[in-house]
Amino acid sequence: MTIVKKVAILDGYLDEPSCLGVPPYISPHVRYTFGGYVKAGIKKEDICYLTVDQLRQNKNLEKKLQQVDMLTVISGATVPGKYLGGKPITLKEIEYYAQLPKQKSVLSGPIVNVDIKFENVDYVAWEIPGTLEYKLITGEDFTEICTPQEIVDSLAKVGVDATTLHPNYPEVICEIETFRGCPRQTHCSFCSERFKKITYQRSVEGIIDEIKEMYKKGNRYFRLGAQTDLLLFGATKHQDKLIPNPDTIRKLYSGIRQVAPNLKVLHMDNINPATVADFPQQSKQALKVIAQFNTAGDTAAFGLESADEKVLEANNIGTNVSKTFEAIKIMNEICSFREGGIPKLLPGVNFLHGLLGESPKTLKKNYEFLQKIYDENLMLRRINVRQVNNLNSYNNSRINQYKFKEYKEKINEEINKPMLQRVFPVGTLLQEIIIEKVQGSLAFGRQLGSYPILIGVFGKFGVGEKVDVKVVNYGPRSLTGVIAGLNINEASVEQLQSLPGIGKNRATKIFISEKITCKADLAEILPDYDVNQLEGLITY
Repeated sequence: MTIVKKVAILDGYLDEPSCLGVPPYISPHVRYTFGGYVKAGIKKEDICYLTVDQLRQNKNLEKKLQQVDMLTVISGATVPGKYLGGKPITLKEIEYYAQLPKQKSVLSGPIVNVDIKFENVDYVAWEIPGTLEYKLITGEDFTEICTPQEIVDSLAKVGVDATTLHPNYPEVICEIETFRGCPRQTHCSFCSERFKKITYQRSVEGIIDEIKEMYKKGNRYFRLGAQTDLLLFGATKHQDKLIPNPDTIRKLYSGIRQVAPNLKVLHMDNINPATVADFPQQSKQALKVIAQFNTAGDTAAFGLESADEKVLEANNIGTNVSKTFEAIKIMNEICSFREGGIPKLLPGVNFLHGLLGESPKTLKKNYEFLQKIYDENLMLRRINVRQVNNLNSYNNSRINQYKFKEYKEKINEEINKPMLQRVFPVGTLLQEIIIEKVQGSLAFGRQLGSYPILIGVFGKFGVGEKVDVKVVNYGPRSLTGVIAGLNINEASVEQLQSLPGIGKNRATKIFISEKITCKADLAEILPDYDVNQLEGLITY
């Protein structure tokens, strides 16, 4: 037993197929570990929580890590990604922080499932996050007397205070785990989910209690993201097949709404499109429930990964092209209705490149699949094109980077951009855009939620400021907007120029004109322009 009075959690962020913990997200692993320390008798005020970006920005914070008896480093970006909110910890940083003066260091998170050796780490947490810390401090192992479900439900509830220590709080998205591990009997050959030794399903009551406690702490943003297929939470089993259970989904979502009535975001992440296609009746009922209780702008990530059947077979991927297309149709049919001008729930499609069996034909098939979706007047909220991470023994295929770049640009210009116009028509109101970056007179921000769209807006803003924006233009993977209720008499030239069809010359005419009081005044200034295009975008 280790004598421990003060402890620290270093959030190095995680991003795995079933869970995201890069800011503005906080992973459940952080909360479970915090809960494990509390269960072991550590006072909450003696638990130091820091993110790796906080340490990068302020070296003096290292002193806090040197004053503790035990440090847990949480890490594991096992899928490729680009992030605005933070940068996952590096292997070199893990080694550095693990050797700082203290008694013991623990490495936790998905990184423990990857074949990497660390010299300075004392313990590796192969078990449920928080349980090893509890055992090291108390000498007791409650994994021997409690089920994984009971342990996680308990740690999640007592670990909620971790959210209030996050640098983004209260604008932090709490990633909620419904179950751990992939329910498929055989797994995609490239996926890190296959490495997980302990799997479990959480209880509906445990999840609701966790959210209830986080809501009490001031959290308002939640995502049921930590699972490989949300429709299989609480699924029934029939002849070795897992079938969606709409009643369980209803209990979960309605229960969340009861304990968090004024939440701002309730989104989700993964659904296996094969589940929707194989069990359409049950899936449609479950999707109707989700679309009833979620918040608008929700996205279900579909892991098709490739529209090339040879690649799907070579990598044991759990869906195919026809099933995925059918699932996209069903989700559009059931969930694409708009609330506040935003589709309630849309599918997203993931493509992964460098997989075994890939050939030049793969790029063509992927593009044709996306073109078919667009031609059928269906909507996708997100098209994610990435390159595979080479984990453990997986040997990826070589990629011609020049052709890959051409292929991505073709998708962005010919599919992504017009798809954004379909999903977010001109005039769509996007509320509570949080400014993340400022470049001169142009600022960039996003809403909190699942895969939020990046939006650029002209004006003078500070990082962290919230603004309401109306969509006026489109990039391949982003939007351009103007401040909602933009007064045309007070607007800058840049703001005027971003309005539909205005351009630099017309913007200058408006800017130097006398006060404009109505549409007729504007039409007189711009006789060759249809001022009806600005209906709902400006005020006088």
